Amino acid sequence: MSGWQMLYTGFGIALLTAFLSYFSCKVVMGWALKSGMIAVPGPRQSHLVATPTGGGLGLVFSILAAYLLLWLFLGLPPGWLQGVMPGLLLLVFVGWLDDKHSVSSLIRLLIQLAVSLCLLTYAPLQFSLTELSLFLTAIFTIVWLMNLYNFMDGSNGMAGFQGVFAGVVFAFLFYLEGQVEMSLLALVMAAACLGFLPLNFPRARVFMGDVASVPLGFLIASFSIYGIATGSVSISLAFLISSVFVIDATLTLLARVISRERWYTAHAQHVYQRLIAHGWSHQRVLAVYQVINAGLVLPAVVLAKGYPQFAVQIVVITSLLLVSGWQIANKKLGGLAEVRIK
Repeated sequence: MSGWQMLYTGFGIALLTAFLSYFSCKVVMGWALKSGMIAVPGPRQSHLVATPTGGGLGLVFSILAAYLLLWLFLGLPPGWLQGVMPGLLLLVFVGWLDDKHSVSSLIRLLIQLAVSLCLLTYAPLQFSLTELSLFLTAIFTIVWLMNLYNFMDGSNGMAGFQGVFAGVVFAFLFYLEGQVEMSLLALVMAAACLGFLPLNFPRARVFMGDVASVPLGFLIASFSIYGIATGSVSISLAFLISSVFVIDATLTLLARVISRERWYTAHAQHVYQRLIAHGWSHQRVLAVYQVINAGLVLPAVVLAKGYPQFAVQIVVITSLLLVSGWQIANKKLGGLAEVRIK
């Protein structure tokens, strides 16, 4: 099969993925309503209306179905079946249990460490004993990406739109480097998120839940690892793609640690949550985050790709701007996010 045929086939699979995601999520939404999987409003929620959760099961089902088709017709990158798919399935299973019954944070952490280790074991990376610190840093980064995508899934469309943005950018970067299979994998993720969005934005008829937000973070980490290993995506580019989420989640966590709060407990102190608590609509908050992605992050990615010799400087400048924005927002918002809106 020629490159163009692979591309057309991949786009067809991506289109089918979007439709499958939408209808699968609708089915899961019905299951959630019947089984009582309802997210009840509380002091750490940004919604006032009880809403079914776990709808992201349909999203990840569509991803898995599309990956199966890609494997059958086009093949998958070396190590993807062994390094990514088992971890993805395990995270989906645990996430569904957590959405339905709640799973202890320790068990979730141990599973996240296990799937991170599996990913690094089968990814085409070469670590030696002298690079143990690099290996541990990679493990920590993968686990953090899984959790921060979960943390940032608290506002209508937030995680879904970020999944579309990250998937499209990764797909483009992989395609430029001739990594067609990886490009299609990323495009499928973006398509699945796109199919979920009509049920979650502008009004949340169903929440994504841990069943999809954690696996999304794992997929983003997988694209980063495989991109870095093949030289198609640099560390700088991988960071920039998720930088809006990384900066908000990381600085919020550090602020809670410095304030000697119970940083490992649920909260509503991310900037997007505090904006909602101060009267902003979910649509307005999402628009701000995506304007930052389009107006700052995407140009930074283009510049870092076109001028790799300046990639580190571009990352530093972008990060400083995001950190400054985070600090200004928190200073103006004042107290903690305790007020909820629809």
